[in-house]
Amino acid sequence: SRKYHQAIFLFVIVLIIAGFFYRVSIKDALAVWNRRRVLPSLQTKQQVSVAELPAEINLAVPFVPQAPYQVWDAVHDETCEEASLMMADAYYKDIKKVTPATAEAGLLKLVDYQKKTLGFFEDTDAAQTAQILRDYFGYKNIAVTYDPSIADIKKELAAGRPVIVPVAGKLLGNPYFRGGGPDYHMLVIKGYTKNGFFITNDPGTRRGADYLYKFDKLYQAINDWDSQKQTLSGRKAMIVVK
Repeated sequence: SRKYHQAIFLFVIVLIIAGFFYRVSIKDALAVWNRRRVLPSLQTKQQVSVAELPAEINLAVPFVPQAPYQVWDAVHDETCEEASLMMADAYYKDIKKVTPATAEAGLLKLVDYQKKTLGFFEDTDAAQTAQILRDYFGYKNIAVTYDPSIADIKKELAAGRPVIVPVAGKLLGNPYFRGGGPDYHMLVIKGYTKNGFFITNDPGTRRGADYLYKFDKLYQAINDWDSQKQTLSGRKAMIVVK
């Protein structure tokens, strides 16, 4: 229709202007728009029914990048775990959006807390990350499940619970990662689509909101950290607030 074509024309013009003034990649912007256009409707935890596994679900988890101001220094290279925890916490507190200033302050507070309590903040494994959810954020019932299946992940999402997973970052194949991605990484799974994709909030890129990974791709990348050997453990794990 004429109105449809006018809307598309105006959208393209806006993208061109944004690309000129803000150096936004038109290709990236179109990819994000197209991705979000086909996503399931957002659901809060109050709207979720556990009567049966839905064909698709998309929990309203606000996005927190690990480098809110795109400063990739020695600290922000390592704050994917902190960003993932902040996203889960914001969801359970019904926070709709986390500003860059709030995100930055929260990340640095978490870094400082871990330095004081653990002696380090880099590369916390699933168990250590879950303990931070208990001790710092105050959630009492935290489950760390080892060797979960894809079905197990989907069941948690269907119950209205975002799933935090540790992953081998380079296995994700995310084109927006620098240098192919980190060896060890952490992200939030917030839903899944009926055509075989997990919906994630991946803090490792500013384009990580609602980022889609194929079921098998993400599942194969799930890999916990061995804190003793300082390397990937080879074991799958997921963290959930019950």
